[in-house]
Amino acid sequence: MPLKLQPATEADARRAVEIEADAYAPNPFNRVLFPGPFPPEARDCRVKEISEQLRDDKTTRWLKVVDTNLDGEQMIAFAKWHIYTEKPQPTPRAFGPGCNVEACELLFGGIANQRANILREKAEYVFLHLLHTDPQHQGRGAATLLVKWVMEEAKKLGLVAYLESSQAGHSLYKKCGFRDVECLSVDMSKWGATEKHYTWSMIYDTFEST
Repeated sequence: MPLKLQPATEADARRAVEIEADAYAPNPFNRVLFPGPFPPEARDCRVKEISEQLRDDKTTRWLKVVDTNLDGEQMIAFAKWHIYTEKPQPTPRAFGPGCNVEACELLFGGIANQRANILREKAEYVFLHLLHTDPQHQGRGAATLLVKWVMEEAKKLGLVAYLESSQAGHSLYKKCGFRDVECLSVDMSKWGATEKHYTWSMIYDTFEST
């Protein structure tokens, strides 16, 4: 299988944002959280945002999976994670035009609060923040390669690895060795959602697995 892990750089930011958008496109909660319309520069702003994170936040790491058999664009998956050696400071959230600010605060604020509660006594850990695979290449093992890499890095450092999973990725993370800690259930019926949104907080503890 011609899939290879490679470090991702700022030059990969636009492709990472494209994959992110395509991966989330089928999510039924998009119409609640991000109903639009979005300004034409929205994607450029997202590229700038993650690029600045990579440049300015020394805890940030990027990794990509490429398919060396593809002609043209070979990047098919992307991950962003952080290696924290001291407790990170909370960062303010901002939701721009096209977002349902109330719904986003309810969901992402709830996730942030759950994370703070779970990790309140941990100053050092690895946080897998983003992981996306191009839908045209899902099911080929790219996500597993990225998850396993982060787990190995956590193991080398002697740290726990933490992530937050949607329903779509939950079974993959469990298969790789992460365990559930808590599940956040958010009711978005006031905006027309017919089901609750679930987010699992998950941990891989290298000491538990030895």
